Amino acid sequence: MSAHSPRPWRDIARELAREPDRSKRRNLMRELSDSFDPRSATCAICNRPCDLTTCKSDEHGHPVHEHCYTTSLKNAARDGDC
Repeated sequence: MSAHSPRPWRDIARELAREPDRSKRRNLMRELSDSFDPRSATCAICNRPCDLTTCKSDEHGHPVHEHCYTTSLKNAARDGDC
């Protein structure tokens, strides 16, 4: 298994979308491919990685950290959104 990139895949993808040089694009595509980790997902609330073995799902089925979701629900209740 290859070592994962220290950069988040979204940062790599943004750079890839703006890069005109074919050689650099090829390297960025390789880095993007290596950044994928099937054991993690991105929290729908904070956009940080969350481990699939411990994360929860929100009401839409998206992966979330439990503390992010709890905070989100508390804020919604306080603001009268629920």
